[in-house]
Amino acid sequence: MFSLDAAVQAQRSPSPSLAMRKSSHSKSILELLIEVALVGVGVFLGLLANQWHEDRQHRELADATLRYFREEIMVNKRAIERVRPYHADLSRDVGEFLKTEDPRTTQVFQSAVHFRGVEPVEFERTAWDLALATQSFSYLPPKLAYAISRVYTRQQAFQTLQNGFLQAVLAPTTFGASDVTGLATSINMYLLDVNIQEPQLISLYDQLLPQIEAAIPKS
Repeated sequence: MFSLDAAVQAQRSPSPSLAMRKSSHSKSILELLIEVALVGVGVFLGLLANQWHEDRQHRELADATLRYFREEIMVNKRAIERVRPYHADLSRDVGEFLKTEDPRTTQVFQSAVHFRGVEPVEFERTAWDLALATQSFSYLPPKLAYAISRVYTRQQAFQTLQNGFLQAVLAPTTFGASDVTGLATSINMYLLDVNIQEPQLISLYDQLLPQIEAAIPKS
């Protein structure tokens, strides 16, 4: 006969179908958690790979920018060095001309000074313009970016000095006057400034070029 104890035990024990449903439910939650974790890891690795790719592009752009600056600064330095002897000699000759008691005519001036123009320096600035256009300055070391900006600011100031002098003093009718004392005085004053700024720029180039060279990765 079916005992009372057996009936109670049957009520307390879960049916096989109920146990299977609970096991299946637990398994589904575990699988869901694993899938979420895998998706999270995949997203993280994707972001990490994208960040690595962007960092590599930034480094390549920064390296290329530094190479452009190195080449351009060397070109500008050579341009100044090419005219330095002439500017020094011209300043000396103009100073001596202003001390003479002879008539200060155009003929005397050209004979005494051997004047062939003031030969202004034409600075290259393509690398600078490109760095601004591509915003590659933000990828350079801040201290180096500041040093480069400082040099180009000095270059621009010197270029402005040259352009202003050429426009204000050396007009087509400059040498038409019988007395060129005023012109010689203006050239002399201009060259005093030029012969100060050109050596200073060369010194700045000499300081900056090793910094750029050190920041460029060795291939």
